[in-house]
Amino acid sequence: MTGMWIWPFELKEKIGEGGMGLVYKARYVKDNRMFAVKLIPANVDNKTLIARFEREIGILKTLRHPNIVRAFGGVCEDKQRFYAMELLEGGTLWDKIQKAGYLPWEKVTDWGQQMCAALTYAHERQIIHRDVKPNNFLLTKNGQVKLSDFGLISVMSDAKLTADGRTLGTVQYMSPEQIRGKPPLTGSTDIYSLGCVFYEMLTGDPPFVGENPGPILHAHLHDQPRPISEINSECPAALERLVMRMLEKDPENRPLSADDVAEQLAQIRMSPRLVQSSATSQKTTVSQVEAPEALKTAFNLAEEALKYVWAVMAALLLILASVWVIALFDGDPGTAKWIETLQSHPEPTVRVAAANAIGDLAADDESLLDPLIETAESTSAPAEARVAALEQLSRHVDGGKSYVSRIKKLAKSDPTESIRLAAMAALNQLETPN
Repeated sequence: MTGMWIWPFELKEKIGEGGMGLVYKARYVKDNRMFAVKLIPANVDNKTLIARFEREIGILKTLRHPNIVRAFGGVCEDKQRFYAMELLEGGTLWDKIQKAGYLPWEKVTDWGQQMCAALTYAHERQIIHRDVKPNNFLLTKNGQVKLSDFGLISVMSDAKLTADGRTLGTVQYMSPEQIRGKPPLTGSTDIYSLGCVFYEMLTGDPPFVGENPGPILHAHLHDQPRPISEINSECPAALERLVMRMLEKDPENRPLSADDVAEQLAQIRMSPRLVQSSATSQKTTVSQVEAPEALKTAFNLAEEALKYVWAVMAALLLILASVWVIALFDGDPGTAKWIETLQSHPEPTVRVAAANAIGDLAADDESLLDPLIETAESTSAPAEARVAALEQLSRHVDGGKSYVSRIKKLAKSDPTESIRLAAMAALNQLETPN
């Protein structure tokens, strides 16, 4: 493929096919940086398709979020429409599922919160994606998940580009209301599709499969998916119930929002056994067992109830803390969640992703460098997260200079060698003359 040009890019090789065109790895000739370039075939002259592609370019340029692929604009050259976006070389979520068969439930809750963050950001701007599927979630090498391909979006406040009665999307992940083509679609249709993605992450397959679209579409409208627990016994009952709620046929019965889903995923991650599966409920009455066994059962139930009470109290305290953090940071729930994740998430790789996300957000708000330096200085934080925080600080030369004295202290006296080395590397960046 090398040698094909669409100025100012040299197209290298094809790396994907989206709903709206081909994607190539491409070299930006002015500085040799690598991008992903998406283009629609030049021989396509359908006016509706072209209008949708041009709308995609316009909307993507306005979306700035750590969990959404960054787009840098596009042009029309000799009837060839294209746009450039950041190149992510960690593969797609679909690749990961195909390689693993299905993913650990912990990974589903961690990545799922990032996926929900992307949809929350889009929905708050009255944008629905309409094509949520594993192939449209791209991964970075440091654990971030990013949503791509808004080629089938619909801006709810604008006139729709799709003729009445037509459906757009991928059949394995389409909501019932999307199949019926009943406008207007809301963010709930993305929640249904995301439920299909979660189901596939936990089982290896979408909820409904078939050799042709007809039976799959019919199943979305009328059938219930096979219980996840029958396929993956390691899936917590609370997570299975959440996914099944997301897959309700009636949008009114699904979770209220993507942010609501993220909150529940966070609680499940912390307390996966908070609510037991109904399949494990007691079916034997006291009169059918001996007294000692009944007493043992009663004590077990009391113990479980006490655990539940403590878990609920912990969840309430977490919610109150979240409200305080959100108020502290100008009421931006997305930013507050990233800061909370950076400071307290149990999984080091997730904290690394949070540090990277906050580093991106700090481009518009240098006050967000404060939680990065605090994490870098925290000896109780995982070393990987501390290193990531220092790396992000070094990216912001102007804002980062105010932390030089604190970083020097880390470079000189921190007990962990990797932190000392990372601090020295950050100082080299921050103290190098522009």
